[in-house]
Amino acid sequence: MLDLSYLSDNDGTKPSFILNDRTIKKIEIAFLYLKNNTGVYIDPYGKTRIYPDHQKMLIDALKSFKDKEIFSLIEYFNHAIENDEVIIADGD
Repeated sequence: MLDLSYLSDNDGTKPSFILNDRTIKKIEIAFLYLKNNTGVYIDPYGKTRIYPDHQKMLIDALKSFKDKEIFSLIEYFNHAIENDEVIIADGD
């Protein structure tokens, strides 16, 4: 499981998103795309900061997917970009 939340969310009131292991496996190619282009790897078992520019790259890598959960993830990234938010990806 991978929990996504805003770095600026100190009181738990800002949007968050949870990816289950099945979805993580599906979108791992997007994580590798980000790693190959920036050196940043979203580790499903660690903690990673995803900056707005990285979020845009992930959206580009994910937009061909037709899965409802992935579409929701893209919406989450778009909202974060609009608010210039850094996302923390916290895996377990």
